[in-house]
Amino acid sequence: MASIHLSDRGKFTYDDLTGDVAAVIRELGDERAIILGESFGGTIALSFALRYPGLIERLIVVNSFPRFRDRIRIRLAALLAPVVPFRATWFLRAAASTLGLFIDGVKGEDRRRFFKIIRSVSQEGYARRLQLIADLDIEERLSQIKVPTLLVAGDKDLLVPSVKEAKRMARQMPNAEVRVVKGAGHACLLGNKLRVSDLLAR
Repeated sequence: MASIHLSDRGKFTYDDLTGDVAAVIRELGDERAIILGESFGGTIALSFALRYPGLIERLIVVNSFPRFRDRIRIRLAALLAPVVPFRATWFLRAAASTLGLFIDGVKGEDRRRFFKIIRSVSQEGYARRLQLIADLDIEERLSQIKVPTLLVAGDKDLLVPSVKEAKRMARQMPNAEVRVVKGAGHACLLGNKLRVSDLLAR
């Protein structure tokens, strides 16, 4: 299993990000791969399935969306992110993340690893990701994704209405099923309510 380090500099696009995933698969010598993406990574996974259908065996999307529906909030966030001092927003992001981690039962080393990861994202990279999310709208293309797909959603997700999004996507995708994880929040892959190994084995 390989994890992908996302681009963090410049005006990278979804084509750049999905191209990075394709390059890793080819470097590993695999013909096709199981692609798993969570949250923003889920939008990359969906975009990858549309752009590289021949490289994907199965798709797993966790707490994600094909279009962020609160357009005012995401566009405002994308507008402010490059200009507001990054440290000024850290307290709010950390407080929201702490609540989410508590819901998911994330403790100890996993909690420290989570905060280490989000601290590693630069202001430039964070702002660019928000802009990509603000511009994303692939909802009308979901029917083109033919591979077996598992849409996983935590019913306590405070960031995205994940259950509604998963069910909405499944109605448009010809080979998709939904799994709702009771009591799980947005960071459910780090918590004790869901195992990646179980998703891969399913």
